[in-house]
Amino acid sequence: MQKSNKMKKIAFFLFLILTNLIDLSCFGQNQIDVTYIANAGFLIESNDKKVLIDALFKNGWDNYLIPADSIVSKIVHQEAPFDKVRLMLITHNHGDHFNASMVAAYLNSNPGNVLIAPPLVAKEVLMIPDVKISRNQIIELDLISRVVNDTIINGIRVKSFLLQHDTRPEIENVGYLVEMNGFKVFHTGDCTGSKITEFEKLQLQNEQIDLALLNFYGFWNTKEERNFTEEFIHPRKIALFHIPPTEIVIVKKSMEQIHDFPDITVFESSMKKRSFIGEK
Repeated sequence: MQKSNKMKKIAFFLFLILTNLIDLSCFGQNQIDVTYIANAGFLIESNDKKVLIDALFKNGWDNYLIPADSIVSKIVHQEAPFDKVRLMLITHNHGDHFNASMVAAYLNSNPGNVLIAPPLVAKEVLMIPDVKISRNQIIELDLISRVVNDTIINGIRVKSFLLQHDTRPEIENVGYLVEMNGFKVFHTGDCTGSKITEFEKLQLQNEQIDLALLNFYGFWNTKEERNFTEEFIHPRKIALFHIPPTEIVIVKKSMEQIHDFPDITVFESSMKKRSFIGEK
């Protein structure tokens, strides 16, 4: 009898180990890890796939968080957790999202990496002197036809499209829909959702977006903004960016009053990381 009980305990113990080792994807779930860099900058990773968005810049306009020099150095030299990154996305050429010299140094040091960006960003990067960047390393959004660019880089699918920057249509702001290992992440750049016709054409609500990285200056705070987000994006989870550090406490208090909306994440400091579970 004692031997039988002992065998049952061993079998149960082995079952627990095997359960923890089984890939969640077997049960219709997948995971993505998001590390906040600063302002609108993120590292997004799933298994062996990694992508950087708006990660290299140095101007916070005395209002927004900027990446520390140590973080910039790790990105450029591809030190953990930025090792094995093969794709960088930039939404637009404002100093709190993009620095041409930093991006040029990154591409120059990592010739196997690819940048997807609007034309003005690409132009500024290529104008940096004394760098040897292959033109094949840069993919520009097609501004002539103004259609969605759909490409696959190193197993990561990226749809890129113009989204109006707040109320200034002359700014080349690009939104991105990134898909890796079955998980979809949407990044708005500095769009605030002010131009409904853009979202009506994109039909993002049909994409089954797992995580929407949204500009803090729209999409969530009022009932009208939340209705817009639900109707035209319809994400399962939300994370806000572009939040001045002095306003984080106020934003979190506002979030506590919202009960009719998907969960909202706010990253309070640089290099904070959160894992998100999606559904296939």
